[in-house]
Amino acid sequence: MRAALGEEWQRLIRRRRIVLLFISTVLVMLLTAQGTGRLAGMATLAALPLLNAQIGRLFATSLCLALQGWVMLLSPLLAVSAYTVGLQSKMNLTVLVARLLVVWAVIILGIILTWPFFSLLPLFGSLSLPEIGWAFAVIVVTALLSSAYGLCWVTVMRTPPAALFLAYSVLVMWLVAGVLIAVWDTQPTSLVIVAVAFNPSAALLAPLAPAFPPDGPIAADLQNLLRFTHGVVDRATPLYRLYIAGSGLLILGLIGIASFAVRPQPRRWQRFDTIFSIVCVIYLAALFYWRDWWSVVLW
Repeated sequence: MRAALGEEWQRLIRRRRIVLLFISTVLVMLLTAQGTGRLAGMATLAALPLLNAQIGRLFATSLCLALQGWVMLLSPLLAVSAYTVGLQSKMNLTVLVARLLVVWAVIILGIILTWPFFSLLPLFGSLSLPEIGWAFAVIVVTALLSSAYGLCWVTVMRTPPAALFLAYSVLVMWLVAGVLIAVWDTQPTSLVIVAVAFNPSAALLAPLAPAFPPDGPIAADLQNLLRFTHGVVDRATPLYRLYIAGSGLLILGLIGIASFAVRPQPRRWQRFDTIFSIVCVIYLAALFYWRDWWSVVLW
């Protein structure tokens, strides 16, 4: 396993696209910060000067959404790229797990590079460490889920262009469905809450939304944003809890599908299946034991 990890890491990290990925991630965050600064300046000229708390919320919302969107865009692409780079190696369960871990490591490294932008947010005095921490947790979980999702598609399809097309098509339909459910449904039933919670943008805004300013120059823009992400769901609902818990199940399911696809015929029980089954049982037991933490969202 250690040899497979080293081999996959060397193959992927040597590509020039990885350097471009890191540079483009920083540029996206820089452009988002500049655009948010201009928006804050326009609001200041149009109405009363923005309070530091409002500026902090505006920057936090913009930066988090930009980073999450960028991660969702790049993760499937990076997973497919890792598959393409490693075509010369024989695909098996060890290579699959090593490839997934390497893709996760690269994406998380890209997220770490954006920390300087977020380190300034507490200076505005409106953001607590738990709020920023949960927002980052949602972004990291989204990165892990998107990478497993992309690698699952390319492992099953075995054709990178077709896998990439289907991965992005299903992803867009998933996001659009979440927005439509939030906009059209008028009753916050359990099904609606679950559908809204699994909209990554809604889960990301959940730690930040309770303290959105009720009035002021940017209040209307933030409320319109919540209308498309939360809909009738109360903005104080901790949707991120259900999203994080459910994403773990989805990641395990995607890994299970991919591991089944790479097995040679005839498929037999292997050591990986034993370890994977133990991990699934432990995760399900943890969900049951801490069910009050994530199920409170539904009541």
